[in-house]
Amino acid sequence: MLAMFHPGELAIQRATGVRDIAAANSKLIWSSIPDHVAPFVAAQSYCVVGGVSAVGDVWADFLVATTGFTTVGANGASVTLSLGSDKLGARHLDLNAGSHLGLLFIDLATRKRLRVNGRIAGVTGQKLTLTVDQAYPNCPKYIQARHLTTTGTPGDPHSDEAGANLPDHVLTWITNADMFFVASTSTDGSADVSHRGGKPGFVHARGQTLFIPDYPGNSMFSTLGNFLLNPSAGLVFVDFETSRRLQLTGDIELEFDARGALPASVDTGRWWKFRAKKYVISPMRSQVSAKFISASPFNPSVAAASTHSISPTAQDAG
Repeated sequence: MLAMFHPGELAIQRATGVRDIAAANSKLIWSSIPDHVAPFVAAQSYCVVGGVSAVGDVWADFLVATTGFTTVGANGASVTLSLGSDKLGARHLDLNAGSHLGLLFIDLATRKRLRVNGRIAGVTGQKLTLTVDQAYPNCPKYIQARHLTTTGTPGDPHSDEAGANLPDHVLTWITNADMFFVASTSTDGSADVSHRGGKPGFVHARGQTLFIPDYPGNSMFSTLGNFLLNPSAGLVFVDFETSRRLQLTGDIELEFDARGALPASVDTGRWWKFRAKKYVISPMRSQVSAKFISASPFNPSVAAASTHSISPTAQDAG
């Protein structure tokens, strides 16, 4: 089963002593979307997508649509997204045939999620078809349950904002968040996108550097394994009150021995540091209302309070 993993994932698994656990969990990695999973995909009205731009920057995007915007092809070998006029954040992502994309279908209300990775088979009109390379479910850990409702009304186009350095209001958005999504890629270009969550304040900032704890998960290390081979990432945070998303692309540094030096590192001692090269704030294609249901019972405690700064004992990534 270890052949399911690339060298970056295997290296992290060896370093953390979880190769056996990862091998057992790899049984859930499918080469297509199983029949019993297809209805879950078809029932979603939003998803997260990750990939690279034409210049090689990694980006993640939160796509809001309507129920049934995704259809699963014959034998689960492909998925087709009806993109609408939003074109799936085409100003960032390379949507040409052959490009890699990672998809995350997530139902925040039930905490169910499915990752689908593959290559674009083609874009016809407002539809994009992805050939599935891998599909696998994730556990419900660290997901704050919310019920999302889309209105169909476009967001405010005047709320666009972009820059290189993160201003205070962007850092406040980030450090008050209880979830975000992260896109990563391997050296062969294969893309993946994943959820990260915790109590508000689980993401810390020191200057322009974000510090994200690596909480215990499925031990496969798809994201960190990609980071080891290609230290770049795309992040997307969602503000449901204003129906806007905050997208960032930047560089990664892994920290595997931060035990006791940083707050909220739980018992793993693992963090990753993110330094943004660019951020973009833009309205979502449809306004969204979100009713908070409950916080994840798996959320670790978050040390200290709602400030941008972390412990001065930690080293800035630059």
